Amino acid sequence: MTETEPPMKKFKHLDDSSTEIFEKYIQKIDSNKNLRAVLSDDFDQPLKLIKVFVGHIKDVKDISRTILKLNEKIPLKELQHLKRVRRKDVILCPINFFNNTLSIQDFIESSVPELKDIFEFFKQAEVPLNPPKIDRHYQEAKRIWSCNFHPNKYLDKLVGDEFFPLCELRTHRMYMKVAFEVAKWYTINKKIDSINLLINLNTTIVVDPKLQSIVALSFDNRQEHPMQHSTMLAIDNVAKTQNGGAWPSNQDKDYIGIPEEILPYLKETFPSLKFYRNDFILESKSGTEKEDRIYAPYLCTGYYVYMLREPCVMCSMALVHARAKRVFFCIDNKKCGALKSKTKLQMITSLNHHFEVFTGFI
Repeated sequence: MTETEPPMKKFKHLDDSSTEIFEKYIQKIDSNKNLRAVLSDDFDQPLKLIKVFVGHIKDVKDISRTILKLNEKIPLKELQHLKRVRRKDVILCPINFFNNTLSIQDFIESSVPELKDIFEFFKQAEVPLNPPKIDRHYQEAKRIWSCNFHPNKYLDKLVGDEFFPLCELRTHRMYMKVAFEVAKWYTINKKIDSINLLINLNTTIVVDPKLQSIVALSFDNRQEHPMQHSTMLAIDNVAKTQNGGAWPSNQDKDYIGIPEEILPYLKETFPSLKFYRNDFILESKSGTEKEDRIYAPYLCTGYYVYMLREPCVMCSMALVHARAKRVFFCIDNKKCGALKSKTKLQMITSLNHHFEVFTGFI
């Protein structure tokens, strides 16, 4: 596994050039360029092929019974996505399927004696090893060998350049601007220098897309506590909106997930911004007793998370456990980024939760 980010060092006072750094990034975010999904490397790698033996049938009238016998005696369990026949050529088996001391003719005679006189000749060919996931893969694969394909319109759209409609794209970019404004406010008010600023600091914004409101936000506090990466703090702040949370913090009584110190600045800078109000609904229990029943998701279930920088392994796993729906980040974390740079944790199939990841803001 990749490493976790070290505790953040304290810096000198923010200067005018530091403020300019933030402004340049914020200006770049105002773009109509669509975001990119971070997907498995399989989508970008060349088509993987496997060598097989192919038999050329003498008479096309024998194709049907040949396929039936081959499927019965020599099933292609790992190549179910391929059509067994292409014109008069039939896939017999992968070349490593049997002992190389036998010829393919001997193998057919011993395995399927009914077909020993069916083929005019044999040859080796390369065919697609894996089933196509998107239309682009299918178009490439079928030029090599006929194959089955079940289109996934969502996935095809996800790998394209126009996944988000313009109105939704502007919303995502607006929340990323909020992340930069939060970072700028803290660096000014906490007197943090921006030498390598965006390599060392991070900000996290958690949004409920259904309500179009910010549920929680946080700024990196590794200079005081090695565990308090911005993502960990943001998830803890989300937990506070659900009567949980582990770390003490100073938050507005009406907006529990938002640090009270920055709330006025955000309301002034983004007057149209909505913030999640922590209003719980009381539900009657049997009898006369009542209990607090929180009509909120488990931690970040269904929420979108916006970050300046790609999170480390610890923060990425925290987002998995918190059940985030989508994660957006602006700047690659070359040293220990766990969603793109060093690994793609969201693509690990054994995890019990997966989220989508998007970048490409600048």
